[in-house]
Amino acid sequence: MSLRRAIASIVASACLLAAGLSVDVAPAVAVPTTTAVFNNPLGTAAEKAAIQTRLVELIDGAPAGSRIRMAMFYATDATVPNALIAAKNRGVNVQVIFNDNDSAKAPYAALVTALGTNLSAASWILFCPAGRGCIGNRVLSTVESINHNKFFLFSSTQGASNVVVQSTANLHTGRDGLGGWNAALVLVGNTAIYNAYSGYFDDLRARVANNNYYDTGRPAVTSGNAKIHFYPRQESNGQPYNDPNEDTIMTVLDNVACFGNSVVGTQDGTHRTIIRVNQAIFSRTYLASKLWALDNAGCYVEVVERYDPGSGSEVTAMKNLLAATNSAYGGPVVKYYCVGDSVWTHSKYLQVEGNYYGGADRTITWVGSHNFSYNSLRQSDETLLQLEDTTVFNAFRTNFRTVRDAAGIRSVANGRTATCP
Repeated sequence: MSLRRAIASIVASACLLAAGLSVDVAPAVAVPTTTAVFNNPLGTAAEKAAIQTRLVELIDGAPAGSRIRMAMFYATDATVPNALIAAKNRGVNVQVIFNDNDSAKAPYAALVTALGTNLSAASWILFCPAGRGCIGNRVLSTVESINHNKFFLFSSTQGASNVVVQSTANLHTGRDGLGGWNAALVLVGNTAIYNAYSGYFDDLRARVANNNYYDTGRPAVTSGNAKIHFYPRQESNGQPYNDPNEDTIMTVLDNVACFGNSVVGTQDGTHRTIIRVNQAIFSRTYLASKLWALDNAGCYVEVVERYDPGSGSEVTAMKNLLAATNSAYGGPVVKYYCVGDSVWTHSKYLQVEGNYYGGADRTITWVGSHNFSYNSLRQSDETLLQLEDTTVFNAFRTNFRTVRDAAGIRSVANGRTATCP
């Protein structure tokens, strides 16, 4: 055999060997980055489950010896709980907190069996005390506090460390889960925000009541382009609970200016600041009045909400949003689902595109478990994550437009009354 033919034979054998070996090599998993995830309840099964699927991917990507923490209002669907059990079985430390519920029913029973309830162990499941949250225990107008949280913490997953997932969805197939519009923000590598969430999780585990946790428990933490707020937050001493002071969202709106931008905002040459609200519950009446006033002052205000005409405060808030106006700006644009509709929004986010705290051309998103309700502000265990990130902002803006323009959503003009069948 000539030298040339021998070399060719060796090269061919090497190629065949490489091809054979490549069959068993798993495809590389992309390292997570900060991003937004949304489901579409009107889409395919995969689109409905988009948030759930991403959560399972992150749970499956957690290596042995790492830790996953989840704080969640409730679960009826076993998909995420089963992934958590599988993670525990392969050596991941899994710790979960739910609002009070029946630990003997599915899917809690399986979690209790797999994780145990010993809080000094590496893995465990905990339920908040009956009739209250783990931190909030205040009753207002017969409404009790709850642990309404919906977040996940991964010490390590898919090659990334300190990953926070702030979701708006419960672990449910209905309208507050797969069957409604929901959003999730995956925040990667912000150690200070991750540690703040983890400290809050420790406080939930301790179950020490503090109805002014926002100010005296774990104050808001700012790190880089992110800020995290923890609730409940009590009103000023001597004021009624529906006083607008000591309200994070009211503070945000008080620091919005409608003009002064040169790039973002309305694209009609005026660059007016745009405010977008997507809320499952909108009952803080003064926030509606403030949004109307900002629109009257020149901001462009858009609202998407789920509306319950049986709630007096929601009716008043809607009336305040739709108050008649003679301004050239026409009043807030309001789209809504009725509480009895087969699909509605369960998201909880706010966007400011424009002039905020004296800075023009800003793009900021707030998302969390926190509704524009008194319960979310004054009573319950909640989180609200703020992020100033253009890519994430654009994703939320696209999602807002998708929901706003979806089939089946209702519209009502200013000066008119929102109605439900």
